[in-house]
Amino acid sequence: MLKKLILILSVLSLAACAFNNDESSANKRNKKLAEENARAAATFSKVEGSYQGNLIRENGATEVIEITLVGLVEEVGKNEDGSAINQYLQTAVYTRLSPSSAALTGLSANYTPEVGALTITNPDKTIKNDDIHSITATIKDGVMSGVVKSKAGILGRMTLKFVVGGSSNDGNGSDEQYYERLRKEYTQIAGLYSGCVIPTKEMSQKGSQSFKAKITLSLFEQKVSEGKDETTRPTLVGIFKRNYDTIDAYLADLTGSYRNDLVPAILTLNGKYRGDKVGYQTVFKGSLSKDGEYIADFASSTRGIEGKMYFKKGQSYPAKCANVSR
Repeated sequence: MLKKLILILSVLSLAACAFNNDESSANKRNKKLAEENARAAATFSKVEGSYQGNLIRENGATEVIEITLVGLVEEVGKNEDGSAINQYLQTAVYTRLSPSSAALTGLSANYTPEVGALTITNPDKTIKNDDIHSITATIKDGVMSGVVKSKAGILGRMTLKFVVGGSSNDGNGSDEQYYERLRKEYTQIAGLYSGCVIPTKEMSQKGSQSFKAKITLSLFEQKVSEGKDETTRPTLVGIFKRNYDTIDAYLADLTGSYRNDLVPAILTLNGKYRGDKVGYQTVFKGSLSKDGEYIADFASSTRGIEGKMYFKKGQSYPAKCANVSR
């Protein structure tokens, strides 16, 4: 997280410095935007990440949900010299883990650090009355609590706990014991996965093609401070690489959330893309079997559900990929 924040702030700070020697009206606007971007990135990074817990619906039903807060830098225009005009966006992904459903991507977020207030809105104008329309919450000491609403009214009330790429600490044992459990879980699923993505019928009609890809998952130890002590916190990270992409134009950095307490176990991977694909994000969410078979939905921030993913641990491809040529 710290490396990512330094990178984002460096990009945004360089953008601000570039205008210091030229005080034209256009560059004044760009300088102001760059400064606002840097402030927004520094603020949002303090709460960025995944939160998991329960949503208690108004009818008494309980759902296990995850909300991931993601900061993105998106190109919103061009300067006269052809350089990019970038804007920092606070975004969110809403995922129902149990009962399982497709991730809701492309949500807008707004965090006010002075009072710990978070507002999430769904910009989709075509949502139905019972779909998620907005979330109002507070974040304090790693706990996100608030209300989930539809157009028709309150859907339920949630209490979520910050997680580091995996199942939340349920309070059984110390943080070190919890971290040790995570290390064992992540070590078991780490490795190379081979598979393919097969587009939905709708996406196929729009020209999308099936493709093979590789997912590499690994355990990363992040340095953190626990009071006066320093320790390391296990995080599930990875890389998503498409076989046909020889120049890594669609190479994605992954952060993972693994719930082996659910049946079947659920693995969610959030993908951020590099280069000119910054701002595009994907969410893979599906079941991971004990044999290493991963079947998931492939969703993106721009198109929603794009297709189905069929992967398995190792170098060989699943049978579903037999007719995929690229």
